[in-house]
Amino acid sequence: MNILTLPLNERPFGIRTYDEILQEGLQYVKDRQAGKIKSFMLPWKGFNDLGIGGLEWGSMLTIGARPGAGKTMFVSQILRESKVNNPFQDFNILEFQFEMGAKQTSTRDFVAQTGLDYNQVLSTTKQIDDFAIRQMERYIDEVKTLRLLGTHRTQINNPVTVKQMEEAIKVVYEGLGGKPLVVTIDHSWLIKQDFKEREKLNTLYNTVEMLMNVKNKLPIIVLMISQLNRSIDEPNRKLPGTLGNYPTSSDIFGGDALQQGSDMVVVLNRPFKSDILSYGNKEYPTTSDDIFVHILKNRNANDNRNLLFMKADFPKQTAYEVPEPQGANPTGAPPVRRTANRFQNQQTP
Repeated sequence: MNILTLPLNERPFGIRTYDEILQEGLQYVKDRQAGKIKSFMLPWKGFNDLGIGGLEWGSMLTIGARPGAGKTMFVSQILRESKVNNPFQDFNILEFQFEMGAKQTSTRDFVAQTGLDYNQVLSTTKQIDDFAIRQMERYIDEVKTLRLLGTHRTQINNPVTVKQMEEAIKVVYEGLGGKPLVVTIDHSWLIKQDFKEREKLNTLYNTVEMLMNVKNKLPIIVLMISQLNRSIDEPNRKLPGTLGNYPTSSDIFGGDALQQGSDMVVVLNRPFKSDILSYGNKEYPTTSDDIFVHILKNRNANDNRNLLFMKADFPKQTAYEVPEPQGANPTGAPPVRRTANRFQNQQTP
């Protein structure tokens, strides 16, 4: 029996002919051209322009950073503004939030809505006014309205195993209408380990493998937040005006696995926090609100940029794009070392 005469769902190992694959690809192109399939737009035009006008469904974006660099703020802004940036798309959101509890994540959104300081919102001694409370209540009403209209933002705070995470994604996808799903995971190595997964790195590799499998079957986008290794804090990496300031894939915890499984890998860096006042080989000046976004991998690259520039408004938990700053060494060329001319003082015979 010719196995290729069987229906696709009955063929062993899901085998397909290449002309069938090409036909599926052509239909995907036609659907995108007709506007039936849209990319998931992020809040920043420069970021969207890096690929095909946003993130493609069935892709994975890894965001790495040291503590305090803005990675959680970055993802929170993506989710908070997701419906504004994608008004004609129907999707749901599932957050695996292992680092912060529900009260902390909601407080960050309240800070963004009111513009108040995080500590001020939670203060037991400084009273916030009724207007700020009404802003928080209005935001709750907006989120509730979106839910009633069919856009659900859900969150899991309890640590889970890799298998439980896979089951949760499928349950939420199927249980909320089979809509495209934005999945965020923060932080990758805090996933509860079962008896067969005793090392955090093994857990991460298993997680990435699972996500690669799921995103090839379901219309999901994965936003994976990861920590950086401490190697980026070594003294030789903090020398001002050197390429050593820039993060690399080896600085990311489990970088090999994340590089393999991700369609895009970016690292956020706030050099000012490390007392680096002249950043990289172009010697960019730094301030406390500067965020340098390094693109370490971009599978759907639309241009060759590997660095974006942002500033953070931390009271509002918001990042915004800025033009490339003027560095002290615009060409990035290494400094010329001047040496004495040994013939300089010799007299002509």
